[in-house]
Amino acid sequence: MPSLRLLLVAADTELRRSLAFALEAEGFSVVQRDETPPRAWLRTNRFDCTIIEQKILAGPDYEDIAFCIKAHPVVLLAGSPHPWLVEWVSEIVDLPLAAGAVSAAVGRVAETAA
Repeated sequence: MPSLRLLLVAADTELRRSLAFALEAEGFSVVQRDETPPRAWLRTNRFDCTIIEQKILAGPDYEDIAFCIKAHPVVLLAGSPHPWLVEWVSEIVDLPLAAGAVSAAVGRVAETAA
């Protein structure tokens, strides 16, 4: 499972850095962003999974849904997921994070995608 390439998008700097550190310690390759990247960037930068903090997605609008479709599979980090967003993500991990919850969700998503 490790060696997967992950895109981590989170507005909260401490959350993003600590989660990236934990995932990299498990052997994942992590690219961090503090906002959703442009779709053109996603076309040239491929990832096995995208992890995104719900705060990044202001929606409900076409751009947020289009991002989730293009960045699929998506693991959403949310305390209370927006109902309009649930159908566009592969997994939801509750905030605050429990130890190992994100890597477990990435593992499930990767198994499904394989």
